[in-house]
Amino acid sequence: MSESSPWICHVCDQRFYNGEGEACERCYKTTCPSHLKKGMVRNPESGLYEPQNICAICAAGLG
Repeated sequence: MSESSPWICHVCDQRFYNGEGEACERCYKTTCPSHLKKGMVRNPESGLYEPQNICAICAAGLG
């Protein structure tokens, strides 16, 4: 029987025992779905906006 390791959302510090968190594409920290949003971020090389998963802390400009 395989048990998954618990993980903690870096925004709300809640511990999760099932499922997987996703990483914010700015700070690369594990975040729960409630605190992760799709945001449009400008790519400095191409000048185009690209969709990225951004945590609430980075979206607020605090990260």
